[in-house]
Amino acid sequence: MLLSSPRGLTAICSSAVAATVVALAAPGGAAFAATVGADVPVSPDTPYVKANASPVTPGDAIGACGTNLRQQDEPSVAVNPQDPDLIVGGSNDYCTVETAGGTWPGFYRSTNRGASWQGSLLPGYPTDDSPEGLASPLHQAGTTNGGDPVQAWDRHGRLFYMGNAFNRAQPQDASVWVATYDQNAGHYVRTVVVARGAPAIAGKFNDKTSLEVDRGVDSPFDGTVYAAWSVFQGNGNNAIQFVRSTDHGATFSQPMKISAGSHDNQFADISVARDGTVYVTWRQFDSSRGGQGNAVMFVKSTDGGRSFTAPRAAVTFRSFDAADVAGNPAAAAKAREDAFEHSDYPGIEAGEESVGNSRDCGSGPLACVSGFTFFRHDSQVRVTSDPTSSGDPRTAWVAFDATKPGSEVASTSTYNTADPAADGTLRVGVGRVYVSRTTDGGATWSTPRAISDPASGHQLFPDIDASGGYLHALWHDSRNDACYSVQNPPGNCAARDAAGIHTASPNGGMDTYGATSTDGGATWSTFRLSSRSHQPNYEMFGDREVPFQGDYNYVSSAGAFAYNTWNDNRQVRPGDDPRFTGGEGFDVLQCRAPDPDGPDTCPNAGGLDQDVFGAATTG
Repeated sequence: MLLSSPRGLTAICSSAVAATVVALAAPGGAAFAATVGADVPVSPDTPYVKANASPVTPGDAIGACGTNLRQQDEPSVAVNPQDPDLIVGGSNDYCTVETAGGTWPGFYRSTNRGASWQGSLLPGYPTDDSPEGLASPLHQAGTTNGGDPVQAWDRHGRLFYMGNAFNRAQPQDASVWVATYDQNAGHYVRTVVVARGAPAIAGKFNDKTSLEVDRGVDSPFDGTVYAAWSVFQGNGNNAIQFVRSTDHGATFSQPMKISAGSHDNQFADISVARDGTVYVTWRQFDSSRGGQGNAVMFVKSTDGGRSFTAPRAAVTFRSFDAADVAGNPAAAAKAREDAFEHSDYPGIEAGEESVGNSRDCGSGPLACVSGFTFFRHDSQVRVTSDPTSSGDPRTAWVAFDATKPGSEVASTSTYNTADPAADGTLRVGVGRVYVSRTTDGGATWSTPRAISDPASGHQLFPDIDASGGYLHALWHDSRNDACYSVQNPPGNCAARDAAGIHTASPNGGMDTYGATSTDGGATWSTFRLSSRSHQPNYEMFGDREVPFQGDYNYVSSAGAFAYNTWNDNRQVRPGDDPRFTGGEGFDVLQCRAPDPDGPDTCPNAGGLDQDVFGAATTG
């Protein structure tokens, strides 16, 4: 997704400027007007370019990207702190599935504060014959898939891009990598593999990546690159690993386990304060091992990531994790495995928290007992610190989604999101996004407070970023769901079709909201980022039988300016699945004539057009 020159992007996918003005209080108490810009596709439906202006040759998979209307999900975004006009985004891009056999990290770049975007790919995908691609260790290892993209800038025009890379067939050999770009992300430099997985599926799988660069204005470790991720072990004891680079991503330290004493860990995130203090947070899952509960765990380093404090819980919480019971567990397991091997399912991870053997539900073999259709989601953790001169070096914030205390009720189906009652009764609850703050370097953390607590709707997939005295947050929100009920997954109605499947909400039911705080998170001004609601449960995966909504969202900022990205299905073309009767409203456009049980022969016609959308907010 790179360009030939630092500022040479041609405006593509431009959008009329539509704005909402929200009154906020600026640092020091002065009033200002926050503008919510037009939401546009970050992953554009226009031809991609190759890194460093390498030519696209016949047979190159990138030639189909931007025109074959495939999914982009798992979004990331990073605003250049020295020049907010320059923004980069990433995704798990499915545009290479048909031509290269797997997904690959997409790379998107804007030179006009996100008004328009140019698409590209990380070099090294299987059909990449460019010098950059052939030199990539991912290409040399025969890697066929990549995902979990995260990005971060230093203060000198370098961008770092991290993700995982793996094969869907054995040996999976899951690795994590960090790529370096310079010249304001206009020039690709290299990709370095920082850890490799074991070849057996019961061995090690490196996943759920996190990346940050020291931009602290008073830091002695300026430019140090930090990366963390989860290691999924065969015995389920998922550990958090950490590495650092002091030479702009050319080499990295040996992986260090920083989650010692904590079991079943995931969703690592990193922040760096203005004096170089490093915080790494993650979610600790409830586990019978050691009697641990759900918690935001953290460690801290004051020596540039050479050593860390012992893990401690910043906050404990009640999980908000979706689960259900498969109608046919054996058939569901086989369908997911087959879909994963054909790059038609994001990944197969065992449910950790809620009760049931399905973290998502759909149609056919992927239908659940409840009759609901929903995407996977579970409570996640994010951390931020302000690296600018406005930041307090002893202050950090954590954001997470959890079940609102006191909202739990008995589930009227097998679908559940909250911890079960003491007698084992399945329960559901209201999902909310909470923030907690430390002002003493992690010695104490404030009581979590909801950013926004509307009368209805769930909130999930949060992110938070601090810069220049401003806090910015975003999340998915179903407050506008026409069929909202605590008993229903977002986008589902209580009514059922002829086959007993719950019907889809008439307005889709999912939006993205954001918020800004200028008083350290004591108060927030909340606004809608998405200009229209969308249906999050379109069955675009598992041979058009199960949904996936991208697993997370991202926000990045430079002072009062922030850019927000999220997964959005507004451009997906609905349709009827000829294999099933009922027409519940979750089906997408597909072609299976003359054999209704045959493969979809029009996958590029819009039925899979899931996109990353973004919108700017400006003070």
